[in-house]
Amino acid sequence: MGMSEMGDAFRVPMRTAAEVGVFIRAAREEAQMTQAALAAALGVSRKWVSEVEQGKPSAEVGKVLAVIRHLGFTPQAARTPLPVSDVDELLGSLTGG
Repeated sequence: MGMSEMGDAFRVPMRTAAEVGVFIRAAREEAQMTQAALAAALGVSRKWVSEVEQGKPSAEVGKVLAVIRHLGFTPQAARTPLPVSDVDELLGSLTGG
């Protein structure tokens, strides 16, 4: 299912640079843009776009956020619940167990 089919409710976890890269590539392809066109629109090199899409961990965060916004998405952070094992450990530490 493409991003356009999912509408405004499209959400993707982006926990790693690799996941951010996968998201950016999918969004760029959904927008029918080439890496060169996206790079030109943002004033970066096509190589930089390629490296970000491959999960380059040292990519400048401001530029990455600009890419996400340019592709029509609003960068947001959401708190996720702790995994059950972490909750059990936390409860155990609070109750002395």
